[in-house]
Amino acid sequence: MLDQSPATARAAVLEHVQRILRGVASGTDASRLLHQVLAGALQAGGGRHGMVAGVVEGAVVPLAVTEHPPAVLLEVAEAAIDTARLARRHDQASGTAAVAHPVLVSGRPIGAVAIAGPLDDLDASPLEALADCGAVVLGRRLPAAPVGMVELLDAFTQAAAEVEQRAILDRLLSAAESLFGAQAGFCATADGGATRIVVARGIARERLERASRHRELTALLDAPGMQVDAPGTGAAPLLTDGVEAVVSLPLRASGQHFGHVVLLLADTPDAPRRAMLTGFARQAAILLQAVELRRELRAREEQLATVVQSMPQPVIVADEDGNFVLLNAAAADVFQLSETFEVGRPVGGRLGNTSLEEMLTGARDGQTEVALGNAPLRVWRATVRVAFSAEGRRVGRVLVLQDVTSERELEQVKEDFLAVIGHELRTPLTIVKGAVRTIARRKGDLDPAAVERTLTALDRNVERLERLIEDLLFISAVEQGTSGIHAEDHDVGELIDLLAGERIVVRRPRRDLTAPFDRPKIGQAVYHLVDNALKYSDDMVTIEVIDGDDEIEVAVSDTGQGIYSGDIPRLFERFRQLDGTATRTHGGTGLGLYIARRIVEAHGGRIWCDSRLGIGSRFSLSIPKQRTAPRA
Repeated sequence: MLDQSPATARAAVLEHVQRILRGVASGTDASRLLHQVLAGALQAGGGRHGMVAGVVEGAVVPLAVTEHPPAVLLEVAEAAIDTARLARRHDQASGTAAVAHPVLVSGRPIGAVAIAGPLDDLDASPLEALADCGAVVLGRRLPAAPVGMVELLDAFTQAAAEVEQRAILDRLLSAAESLFGAQAGFCATADGGATRIVVARGIARERLERASRHRELTALLDAPGMQVDAPGTGAAPLLTDGVEAVVSLPLRASGQHFGHVVLLLADTPDAPRRAMLTGFARQAAILLQAVELRRELRAREEQLATVVQSMPQPVIVADEDGNFVLLNAAAADVFQLSETFEVGRPVGGRLGNTSLEEMLTGARDGQTEVALGNAPLRVWRATVRVAFSAEGRRVGRVLVLQDVTSERELEQVKEDFLAVIGHELRTPLTIVKGAVRTIARRKGDLDPAAVERTLTALDRNVERLERLIEDLLFISAVEQGTSGIHAEDHDVGELIDLLAGERIVVRRPRRDLTAPFDRPKIGQAVYHLVDNALKYSDDMVTIEVIDGDDEIEVAVSDTGQGIYSGDIPRLFERFRQLDGTATRTHGGTGLGLYIARRIVEAHGGRIWCDSRLGIGSRFSLSIPKQRTAPRA
């Protein structure tokens, strides 16, 4: 579980209060009940030492106390009794802090509930309710418990389980009827400064409406403390026929005002019964506060869950004990877990990765990279951060995964790309350098044929370097979004005829096939298709020009080994071939088909491949006959 929330603390207080009231109803020994008060104060208030003190013959004495109590504990209890208010003390030497709440009966302090421990751990807010229980135990002079008292307390316990305000108030009226013999009553809540009657019993609605117009009832509902109107006085004539006393109990807890409970009793309550009524109202207010806290907690949990679930990254939230608190659908998918059934279960052994489990359970912290999932594995950057409450306490850990598979693949591809580019630049440069040196050193000794061969090699490799530089410049322009297309009307067939050669056959209609295109760039795209076919085939390569209705198709066919159908979608992606054996065997940068694709798409055309293993491949591109927008 995450660190104790206000709602959890209130639930702990209620549990102890109910036990104490059961003990009161069943006649349990006062000493045992006071130890129950002390246990509740320690658990809910976060104390390590505690004491319930009482005033005996004018002296403050411990009635229930933990072992080896620090001196500051009795000191703070005496201060609370002397001042009749909450008291705090801090022992600088030992670093121990202490807080105490007075036990009041009819406004007179008769004892105190005190706890001590580290300053940051102490919470004084639960002590008020437990001090009220102490007042019932220390000051009880009530008559014997009526028949059904234990059943009544069961009903009061059940009220704590309700989640709606109206249901709780209705149960409280039932409890008041059994506990105090209330003839009738109603509950009014404070709603935005206005008082609204929510539940009524034994009083006609019309009578309540009439009474609400009188200042006597308004004064009753505005009273800061308990107000008792004897029969025939104050608001009593407005609500009764003159035989019942009217008791108004403000519902206050932790400085919040939730409204009033108004009861019609057969007689005016004496001091012990007033103490019981005050404690009853206090517990009723705590129940209402718990409803609001549960509602706020539920709203915050829903808000947190909505935020986490809307995140595309896998997210897991674990508490300080290493149990699942929340995980979104993305995390459930990655780790093959259930979003619902994993909550509350230990993280250990559930993620399939020891490193992540150690980070979420507190043994490790920070950031790491892990490979998860079935083939193909994906690489995730895992970040774990400690979550803190508003008070600065550690409440758990949050794991967020970011998919960095593409980044790692790109880094590897770039490394391969740089290696290949280095090789592709070095090879022609070496040949050019050697040819230039040969001519420079032996120009007088070389016969014309040798000079011609050397110059031809020089020219071929310079052209190779020029194409490589053009490819790199084009890719750079594409990345920067500046690869402009200068389209003019040209004859596609005339451009293709220039590529005919020893191993290249051109087939096309013998008429003009005019279309608007950037001649150098389309020439570059077709060159890459042809160069690719020549590399992967030893036979003839055919270039075919097809005149379509709206576009002109240029297809380059070879009789090579063919391409596996699963690899075809990746052929036109940048860098995809660089780590393949084909690139290393046949040379090249592996960028040709990517460049061809980008050129064709910039013209609004298409590029595709049809291939069969062992038979060959056919790469095709289309050029629209009319100017069109570039393809996305």
